[in-house]
Amino acid sequence: MTRLPVQCATLLAALACAWQPSKASAQDEDVQLWQFFNLTGDLDEDTRLTIDATQRWREDARGGEQQTIRVTVEQTVAEGVRLGVGAAVFEAGGATELRPHQQVIFTQGRFELRTRLEERFFDGADRVELRLRQRVQYNQPLGDGWRASVGGEWLGLLQGREDGQGASTEQWRAQAGIAYRISKRLEVGANYWLLVFPRGDLPARTTHVPQTVLTYRF
Repeated sequence: MTRLPVQCATLLAALACAWQPSKASAQDEDVQLWQFFNLTGDLDEDTRLTIDATQRWREDARGGEQQTIRVTVEQTVAEGVRLGVGAAVFEAGGATELRPHQQVIFTQGRFELRTRLEERFFDGADRVELRLRQRVQYNQPLGDGWRASVGGEWLGLLQGREDGQGASTEQWRAQAGIAYRISKRLEVGANYWLLVFPRGDLPARTTHVPQTVLTYRF
């Protein structure tokens, strides 16, 4: 009986020592929750309008909760080819980012390839940040209103927001999801995103993002 407190103290000390590296590694890994609301529809035979808004729950260390709204207009210019322009506003922790973008989308069968250029204007930044995004996605119908998708994306900085910042890889993304068409106009979905942020000689930082999506087509 007298040995029990000693054993408990030893176990607690061992657990405390074991917790230190896991606590340090937690600084390189986090979990966020994103809620997407999409409104999309055709303005005419070749023109599509999409408005999306998000609520992103994040830790304070990752910039705090974030709200976004984005408008994109796409024009079909050839079979399987769409050109688009748009802009977004991002709000987090009292800071505002304005983000115009231009993009081209190629569709071949169930594959979709997107190239997007973003100009990012941050409060207090030395200059506009230029970011290039290259995404590939595969969509698979499952029948009875269900579909699945998988994809990946590379996000690279062509010009950083601070003087002296050159080109670099900002992050990699991998995504898998499933969606269900409730009616002709309404669809719900759930995705999982893995975000990887390279940091040179330091271990990469990773973010796990469960995401819910509600889409209405007008």
